[in-house]
Amino acid sequence: MEKSKQYKILFRYFGISAFILILCCLVIGKMIIVSTIENKHWEEKAAKLKRCNVEIAPLRGNILSANDEILASTVPQYQLFFDFRTEGIKADTLYKYVKPLAKALSLKLKDKKAETYEKDILKAYKNKKGRFRISNIWVSYLDYQEIKEFPYINKGVNKSGFFVEKRIIRKKPFGAVASRTIGKLDDTIGVYGIEQAYNTELKGTPGVADLEKIRRVMVERTKIEAIPGQDIRTTIDVQIQSITEQALLNKLKEVDADVGAAIVMEVATGEVRAIANYQRKNQGKYVEARNNAIADMVEPGSTFKTVAVMAVLDEGIATSEEIFDTGNGVYPYTKGKHTRYINDWNKHRGGYGPITLAQAIHYSSNIGIAKAVLKGYENNQKGFIEKLKEMGVCDSVDLKMAGQAYPKIPHPDTFRGWNFTTLPWMSFGYNVQIPPIYTLMFYNAIANNGKMLAPIFVSDIIKNGEVVKHIDAKVVREQICKPQTLKEVRKMLTGVVKSGTAKNLLSPYVTIAGKTGTAQMSQGGAGYKSGETTHRVSFCGYFPDNENPKYSCIVVVTRPRGVYPSAGAISGEVVKKIAEQMYAQGYLGLKPPYNTDSIHSLLPDIKRGLAKSTISACDSLLIPYDGDYITEDINCLQSNVSNNKIDFVVEQNDSIGLPSVIGMGLKDALYTLERLGLTVYVKGKGVVTEQDPVAYSKYEKGDKVIINLQ
Repeated sequence: MEKSKQYKILFRYFGISAFILILCCLVIGKMIIVSTIENKHWEEKAAKLKRCNVEIAPLRGNILSANDEILASTVPQYQLFFDFRTEGIKADTLYKYVKPLAKALSLKLKDKKAETYEKDILKAYKNKKGRFRISNIWVSYLDYQEIKEFPYINKGVNKSGFFVEKRIIRKKPFGAVASRTIGKLDDTIGVYGIEQAYNTELKGTPGVADLEKIRRVMVERTKIEAIPGQDIRTTIDVQIQSITEQALLNKLKEVDADVGAAIVMEVATGEVRAIANYQRKNQGKYVEARNNAIADMVEPGSTFKTVAVMAVLDEGIATSEEIFDTGNGVYPYTKGKHTRYINDWNKHRGGYGPITLAQAIHYSSNIGIAKAVLKGYENNQKGFIEKLKEMGVCDSVDLKMAGQAYPKIPHPDTFRGWNFTTLPWMSFGYNVQIPPIYTLMFYNAIANNGKMLAPIFVSDIIKNGEVVKHIDAKVVREQICKPQTLKEVRKMLTGVVKSGTAKNLLSPYVTIAGKTGTAQMSQGGAGYKSGETTHRVSFCGYFPDNENPKYSCIVVVTRPRGVYPSAGAISGEVVKKIAEQMYAQGYLGLKPPYNTDSIHSLLPDIKRGLAKSTISACDSLLIPYDGDYITEDINCLQSNVSNNKIDFVVEQNDSIGLPSVIGMGLKDALYTLERLGLTVYVKGKGVVTEQDPVAYSKYEKGDKVIINLQ
């Protein structure tokens, strides 16, 4: 009996061993067949599933603001798929988790209802789709990481069939802010702006990898790591940029202009803090289609008078107090048999008569400036151009921006159209073409004690968080004129705002100096007098107007309509808005221009409103108030100015009837009434002047209340 059991055990043992041996032989045999007879077939098949030495695009560097906010960044996006041919998928698992998965996808992506997701997924599973797109939405990396943890998907690729396709896109978190200056990409190449100028630094170094298809998913096997691009820190300040864009856009809409450009530059560094460009397109919409501030060749008009006067003063041709007779506003300039008339803008009022050279700048007299220039250069016209070169006016600088324009100053020896009128007309801004940024560069030098700096848009190149290259502005001229000349010119520019053509720029908050400029636009070959008369108005200057101005600014507006083309009222007003907003935001480092005894006159009138909102607004704006007695149960506040602060009058009327909303704005009035369950009907706009039923009346939930606003 014992032997019989032993034989059975031995038989089983040898049987199992024989089976394993045969199986091993079959495996070894198959391996030999695959590696010899079928080798070529499988190598060809594997080659079709593999791509060798594929270039892997590096992550493009970020473009940053001066304060390191991201202006442009390369980010990955993912599109979501299921491969329902995956062998590891189990039907019962899918059916168990499809409802919570559909709900999670619907809540996250918000493009379809949960029921639709569930229906689409089950239909794709039944049809064994190998490439079922879960949603048309491309998701961010963080969203992708979150979705990977959703029910069913979190079972893994082999059990769920979930996979993604990846793309790299360039995003601008601040939207269109300074978009022409930041630039644009064509695939991976910058085509203009900083994207183009610093493409080499931004693009990085490509890597190399083999791509192999495994379980219908391309797997990347890196051979050489891609090196990410470097980051570029620009000089753009997002807050100043926003202030500049809004001020310019508002004025363009107001005057129905065709084109507007504005630049704000830091005086001491040459760093451009803001640059805005708008053109009116179809249906009156303004877009940033061209970098007009650096690319437009424009006749600067009267802003060039400052250049002419500086040349005259610096050469000792005239003094700021020398008298020039402008007559009745019309000066017949005669050379031989030819006469051309130089007109002042106020000729219809009889002109200015005898005025000083300083007043010629203050009042923007074409005649006064032309006579001063002709006094010194009529018989030495080359000398005037040579003086402009000496002052840096003719210099071209590399702004590293595609499409940038350069100053075009005619010379008697090379300009075929030079005639007896070229010099006098040049003195007040015609016959020359200067991009707005070059005009600003000159005025910035005046503010910078005579030192001319080339404007810059980029300050640092950064790698792995460390600055690898700092960029300073190039010095174009150490000194554009003699110190005494500079002192006189700055005094004149102060006078333009205090008593001249830019008096509307006087502000209780910030002092501004500069020069207005109005130029009639040439109609090409037809000249200046053919068809409609159009103008380009500008203001260029600096602020605050003290010993060390901090910012220079130029605003140019082309073809304003329906208004008198006043440079001070149009372009100057934009500069004033920018300066005052920058003052309010603390950029100028100035103390309030008032004493504490008069502070109550500057405190705002505060409408009746909700206590919480009113207190929050006062705290945000640093408005002083007495709030020790204000508690959570207080509903409405009414205010008076008392003892240099806001004195609130507390109202607690909910308990005694219908609340009073008289004096409130619409938002507060609606909140106050609707939170009590009342139905509100609104008439008019402004603040509430009447309510029906009247305050403190009895009411019930659902009652109708009519409020009139004026």
